Amino acid sequence: MRTTTDPRVRQLAQRRQDIAHEESSINPSWKDLPEQQQKVLLGEAEGWLRAAVEAKIAPLADRPTDKHDAVWLDDYGQLWGEYQTSPPSYGDAILRLRWDSVECSSKQELEDQGVEFRLIGWSE
Repeated sequence: MRTTTDPRVRQLAQRRQDIAHEESSINPSWKDLPEQQQKVLLGEAEGWLRAAVEAKIAPLADRPTDKHDAVWLDDYGQLWGEYQTSPPSYGDAILRLRWDSVECSSKQELEDQGVEFRLIGWSE
């Protein structure tokens, strides 16, 4: 069976499987699906993810450059930013990003200046 380095492909394939069986009381678990069916779903998910990355509505899985920091969205809708540590061996540090009304800007004015925003989720 084909393996992929981006875990989002399998997540998409498994969610697609779940959605296909929402109306049914029978939803076979991923491990119970025949290998051929898993391959089909993984192939579809790989194509969807590639299209989303190319359309710039999903980020690349790999860091584009050493100067890029990852932004994460947790299960509660909170944003987290990667925090570069020294030495780099402590590379798993992240900081929660918080809303600050003191630094609030007009979204429309920023868009008028050419800034493009992408909706990546919702926060509580």
